[in-house]
Amino acid sequence: MIWSAHLSMLFCELPYAERPGAAARAGFRLVETWWPPDGLAGQWADEVAGHGLSVSLINAYGGDIEAGERGFLNVPERRAEALEACREAVAFARRCGAPRIHVLVGREFPGPSREEQLAEAAVALAQCAAVADDARVTIVVEPINELDVPGYLVPTPAAAAELIEAVGSSRVRLLYDAYHAARAGLDPCRDVVPYVPVIDHVQYADCPGRGAPGTGTTDLRAFAAALESAGYTGAIGLELDPGGPTEAALGCLAW
Repeated sequence: MIWSAHLSMLFCELPYAERPGAAARAGFRLVETWWPPDGLAGQWADEVAGHGLSVSLINAYGGDIEAGERGFLNVPERRAEALEACREAVAFARRCGAPRIHVLVGREFPGPSREEQLAEAAVALAQCAAVADDARVTIVVEPINELDVPGYLVPTPAAAAELIEAVGSSRVRLLYDAYHAARAGLDPCRDVVPYVPVIDHVQYADCPGRGAPGTGTTDLRAFAAALESAGYTGAIGLELDPGGPTEAALGCLAW
C-alpha cells in the first residue's frame, strides 16, 4: 500500500512550507494538502518538487473553514466564486503535478429544499468538471459526516455517489474517507467495497477521535486489505491528527 502524507494534518509541529521536507525524510513519496495558507502555495509547490515528492490531492478553496463553511456549490449567488475557486485549484494542481482536486460541496442553508440545493450543486459541479477536463484533472467529492459537520449535503458515501451520478461526468469521482464513513455509523472495511469502481482517492484516520492508527476502532490494516481485495490500486491519504510528533505516531505503518 502507498501512503500519502496529508500535510495540513501531519508534521504540524513544523511551519507549513517545511512539511514536504519532513515528509520526504520520513519516507513518504506522496503528499496532499488542503488549500494552502495565503501566499504559501508557490513555496509549498517548490518544496514538494525540490524533495522529489509527488502530490496525490489538493483541496480547492472552500470558504471560511474556521467559520464553518464547507464549500458553496449549492449557493446560486456564489456560482462564479465556485468556478473561480475551481480554476485556481486546477492551476495549482497543474503547477505541482496533482492529478485530482477535492471540491467541497456545501452545507444546507435555509430556504430552498435539500433536493433543490443538491441539484444546484450538481450543475455547479458539472461546470467545474468542464474546467478540470481541459486540464485533465479529476474532481473528487468527499462525504463528510453530519456529526462533525451538521447539514453537509453529502454526509455518506451513498449520498456522494448519488450526486456524482447526477453530474454525469467521468471527471467527477469519489473520495472515500474511512473516518467519515465510520463516524456515520458504517464499517469502512465492508462499506468501501461496492464503491471502489467510482473511487479515485482514499483517506484514513482512526475513529473516534480522528487520530493515528490504533487510537480507535477502525483498523487500518483491515481497511487497506479490503481495498486491495476489491481492486483499488491508489494511495491512502493519512488525514489524521497524530496527537504529537508525527513520526512517533506513524511508527505502526512499518508493515
